[in-house]
Amino acid sequence: MVCHNLAMAPQRVVLRAATSDDDAFVVEMARHACVIEDRPLPYPDDDEVREMLPPAGVVPIIAEDQSGTPVGAVWTYHSDPPLRCDAAGVPVPELCIAVAPGCRGAGIGGMLLDALVVDLGRRYDTMCTNVHIRNPAKRLYERKGFRVVGQGNGPLGLALVKDLR
Repeated sequence: MVCHNLAMAPQRVVLRAATSDDDAFVVEMARHACVIEDRPLPYPDDDEVREMLPPAGVVPIIAEDQSGTPVGAVWTYHSDPPLRCDAAGVPVPELCIAVAPGCRGAGIGGMLLDALVVDLGRRYDTMCTNVHIRNPAKRLYERKGFRVVGQGNGPLGLALVKDLR
């Protein structure tokens, strides 16, 4: 995935709901969300990729550049076992977000995350995410109000939560 506009700024990005035409792009973004930057991407049919795909009823938010090319996506899913549960034991929606490698650092991830928070806040009190301790996205999550609440997936994973209300 290559970003066609390396000078992209958030004002040149449009957010929209995903359609069935975006299915392959959503899988590609799930592949990127599965790894940190210096690791090879997993295959599209890898179990970790498939688990992160949006479940029925969840419509990803797509960021596209001024030419209409998708450059990022965000949605929630529920891992098994759940990363976090609320006080009643109900699994908390887990963040899946990715921006095309050539487009990172331009504010697109922040735009996507802000849009998701607005949407989720209508239905949920909390959301969570798992992030590798070396993943630069950890700083984005913290700027957007996520806080570390404990061990995430794997020895270097951190579980973070964000209050939505």
